Amino acid sequence: MSSSSKAIDNARIKAEASLPAIDAPDDDGFDIDKFLNAEASSLAKEQEVMRVIRAFKLNPYAILDLPMDPGRVTDDDIRKTYRKKSLMIHPDKFKHPQGIEAFDKLKKASTDLLTPNLRASLDVTIKDARMLVLRALVPPLPRETPDDHPVLRRLRDPPLNERISMKTKEILIDEELRRRRAKQMTMIAEGAEAKRVEEAQEAYKRKTEDKKKWEDTREGRVQDWRSFQSGGKKKKQKLEVLG
Repeated sequence: MSSSSKAIDNARIKAEASLPAIDAPDDDGFDIDKFLNAEASSLAKEQEVMRVIRAFKLNPYAILDLPMDPGRVTDDDIRKTYRKKSLMIHPDKFKHPQGIEAFDKLKKASTDLLTPNLRASLDVTIKDARMLVLRALVPPLPRETPDDHPVLRRLRDPPLNERISMKTKEILIDEELRRRRAKQMTMIAEGAEAKRVEEAQEAYKRKTEDKKKWEDTREGRVQDWRSFQSGGKKKKQKLEVLG
């Protein structure tokens, strides 16, 4: 029995325990089965919201709860899964504090997987992760080894699919960290370039203002010089007369 089936059964048991004992047919129109089914449905929706919230945000396959097997999952599988799960936890149909966040996360995962270049990149990462998992075995296996190989079928704690999932997560985290570092370095470089451009603009502005100020005071300087020259000649003439 799956974990979700167990949870639904537990919800029914809990709901039944909260009901008063009924020894006679229900005369007030209360539908016990309908009540229990509603309780179980509500629990299943809450569990799905929390599953989506906890799913690794860089892996759309995990968010949609699809097999991490690029060769098996089709676009139609993605659309059907998204439709089923989005209807199940739609914020207008089921109220939950994190319902909108889960719904948006589910929608983005579907959009990413239906975007060819994004899905192709993720599929390559999953294949690389599988190859690394096989390489880490003792003895190592070639990447072409099928999933039904006896050694792979005997893997436990964790099994093959979980090992691939963990290795994929590890690779995606490393890629995201590299992307963020590259973005940070780009921003630093752009900031330095912007500062250089700003300083050059300020220097040009000061030079332009100084040139304008020099031009604006040209006439005054000429007049001062002429006055100085005129005063010097008069003084010379006066000295010649006195001599």
